[in-house]
Amino acid sequence: MKLKFAKKLTAVLMAGLMVVLAGCSGGTNDTTAAAGSEAAGSESAGGEAAASDYKIAIMYTDASQSEEPVRAFEDLQAQYGDKIVGAVLPNNEPEAIMSTALSLVSDESVKALLIFQEQAGCAAAVNACKEVRPDVLYATGVVAEDPAVSAAAFDVMLNPNQTDMGNTIIETAAEMGAKTFVHYSFPRHMAMELLADRRDIMKAKCEELGIQFVEETTPDPMGDSGVTGTQQFILEDVPRKVEEYGADTAFFGTNTAMMDVLVRAVVESGAMLPSTCDPSPFQGFISGLGIEIPDDKSNDAPYAVEQIQAAMAERNMTGRTATWPVASSALYFYAIYDYACQYAEGTITEKTDIDAMQEIIDARADEMAGMDVNVYLTEWESDGTTYPQYFAFLMDFLIL
Repeated sequence: MKLKFAKKLTAVLMAGLMVVLAGCSGGTNDTTAAAGSEAAGSESAGGEAAASDYKIAIMYTDASQSEEPVRAFEDLQAQYGDKIVGAVLPNNEPEAIMSTALSLVSDESVKALLIFQEQAGCAAAVNACKEVRPDVLYATGVVAEDPAVSAAAFDVMLNPNQTDMGNTIIETAAEMGAKTFVHYSFPRHMAMELLADRRDIMKAKCEELGIQFVEETTPDPMGDSGVTGTQQFILEDVPRKVEEYGADTAFFGTNTAMMDVLVRAVVESGAMLPSTCDPSPFQGFISGLGIEIPDDKSNDAPYAVEQIQAAMAERNMTGRTATWPVASSALYFYAIYDYACQYAEGTITEKTDIDAMQEIIDARADEMAGMDVNVYLTEWESDGTTYPQYFAFLMDFLIL
């Protein structure tokens, strides 16, 4: 199943405005307002509480893993106050994940539990929560566990389409004129099915397009040498690879901790970067290029793109890097949140509804990018199995 929404400017602006106004506040568009009004006097899809009384619980990774989910959570909390309850997701601590999740859903007014980004132990925690709160909507963004394990627990999973990105990233590199493609990762990541499959697709696409594929193993940022060791390796290895293969070498890394230094090293070496690991104008580019972003522009993707393009032009790097027009990690965070609100208010009546998610993510992407953005949403397929609750999305790359 593959859906694509093409929208005229007026529809784009209205959709974006409706999402902003509706949010979790009960909404101002007729459909949401009506649903909220009815729910106030009767049982809603999310439970018996009135629409205006519900809460959305969010567990999110800390800034050491990714800053964008933290910024998205803080933004939502600033807008909606105590309607948002949250906790930092314990890193690689299954028992702590479970106890935190159970504590959050013990509040009867909580109608959805959202987890960003899913890791080992999250599916087990959700299954435990479902035993006491089966009415709650359980949703996650970015899935690290086996799809079959996660799909058995969560009602909605939203993830960048990592496997199909294997094709689109290489196609973008080819459009830039890349002759070599270097893939940086480490055994822990390559043990993850999604990331390994994407690597294999990248390799096959490179062969198809006549691009040399080079696989390089880096230190694991969660290993003995830590993030510092991984970053130092990237800073030293990129210029070595450029010296060996030439400036028309495109680079890609699988870990967030690599991105700042990868952008820096690629730009300093005059090489190519067709995408960061989580495509975003904010990931790697801002810090790696030393760009100052005012606080009031911290979530402004069009502003960030303008600054990056200017920085690339100053360094004679125009056309040699690319990204999605909005932050993928922020997009799935907001889209899942909007979905959870509509479920709690009764606008969405089924826990798993890909058509509803397509409308929501399309509107959010347009709003965030300040332009018409096509989002391609599919049901995830793996080893002949389709997971209808696992939504994977793609966007077209923007060459900077």
